[in-house]
Amino acid sequence: MPVHSPASLAPSPAREIVLSGINLGTYGRDLSPRVNFIDLVRRILDQTSVERLRISSIEPLDVTQDLVDLFASTDRIAQHFHMPLQSGSDRVLAAMHRWYRTEHYARRVELIRERLPHAAIGADVIAGFPGETDADHAATLSFIDRLPFTYLHVFSYSSRPGTKAASLPNHVAGSIIKRRARELRALAERKAAAFRRSQLGLTLRVLTLRRDDSAKDRPADTTPALSSNFLKVRVSSVYPANLWLDVVVTTEEGNCLVCEPAASLRDSAFSASLR
Repeated sequence: MPVHSPASLAPSPAREIVLSGINLGTYGRDLSPRVNFIDLVRRILDQTSVERLRISSIEPLDVTQDLVDLFASTDRIAQHFHMPLQSGSDRVLAAMHRWYRTEHYARRVELIRERLPHAAIGADVIAGFPGETDADHAATLSFIDRLPFTYLHVFSYSSRPGTKAASLPNHVAGSIIKRRARELRALAERKAAAFRRSQLGLTLRVLTLRRDDSAKDRPADTTPALSSNFLKVRVSSVYPANLWLDVVVTTEEGNCLVCEPAASLRDSAFSASLR
């Protein structure tokens, strides 16, 4: 990950900055003196005027109480956690040489939901890792179903020459991998839909995005936007990109929430009270 001083981020016209990298939570452990990832986040908040910071992906064991508390203490960090899961079977996680087990992962998810009840919680999942049985797949489905995930990135395992996984026995047949991936994606769609429905009637702070006037599946008099908790939003009326808006979620259409600007609803309510 390229390292810049926090101050160098300040002049950017961007209103949201995304921190991304491989094993992002291990940032600073190889520095002298050693620093922690949470120290980097605090420095960015303290030393820059970045309006919203989003963390792209972080390993589950790096999601600590202190980190979740920091997220909960400010609206300048997007309420969005993406933690690679890969499998809900401890046997498969061990075969993958993952450092965590399902109980560790579940505790992190529960901690996030307790402190940030409307946060986005996403995960990567692999279908058909070598040696994965029907029981392992069922354990993954059950694990995901019982936790408050809001979206999943589902990947079908494919053998890569030279990797340790390629030399493992008991590779799963392609037709079985496809079926398992379909089942995971169907579950992901149900979880995402449930999360969208939970936002109905709430007020969200969103950042408007550039309109695509050629899009045929979007009404011309709306503006796309992204919420802190990683939801696609369509705001009534036309607005320029890169604008903060407080909006009220009115309905759900497909994988998108339809919203009204909160100010417009307040004005309408005020006008109605005068009649």
